Amino acid sequence: MGYKSPVDGNKAQTKRKSGFKSRILNLPNPILLQTDRVVNGGRKMSEVNCARCGRKLRNPHSIARSLGPVCYAKSGGGVFDRDLNADEKEWARREQLLKAGGEIDLGVNWDYPDPGNLIRRYTMRVSVRYKDGAFEAYGRIFAPDEKPKEIIFARSIDLKTVYREAVAAGPTYSAIAHRARQEAGKRAKMEWRKNQRRLMVV
Repeated sequence: MGYKSPVDGNKAQTKRKSGFKSRILNLPNPILLQTDRVVNGGRKMSEVNCARCGRKLRNPHSIARSLGPVCYAKSGGGVFDRDLNADEKEWARREQLLKAGGEIDLGVNWDYPDPGNLIRRYTMRVSVRYKDGAFEAYGRIFAPDEKPKEIIFARSIDLKTVYREAVAAGPTYSAIAHRARQEAGKRAKMEWRKNQRRLMVV
């Protein structure tokens, strides 16, 4: 199944990894929500909100990655951005490495959203690999007492496209996880206040 790229809005040959039964992936792929809303929903770009702080985004580059520059940095963005500016010789070297069975890791301790929970439970490693005739950007998700699970961010014969998706995935998912914990905290606080009012009435 194809979907829109969260980085540049171009349609990439991508697919979701099947067999992932954990409830955390019963939700839509968070990294795609903002792009789908702009491109498929036909809304104005100014209506896109930052995945971390919720403020409206107006800069096209910020809109493409669903994060403003400050929140992008707070979410760990920028660490691997220089990798995208490599020369053609380096891209050829990476292709050779991946086709030989190697992988390129782009961070091993990213956050992953767990809606409703205040405590961080999931961590994610983001990597690029070559599998079944195409390059893949994927995440391997870890949690205590659970088997690691995978999610595919992008799949394409174009390594540069896949690499951009991999670089964007870590900060975007970390930002969404941060916001999810904030929302869970607000709900918990509201529930606590309601309980306190009930006790006062009794």
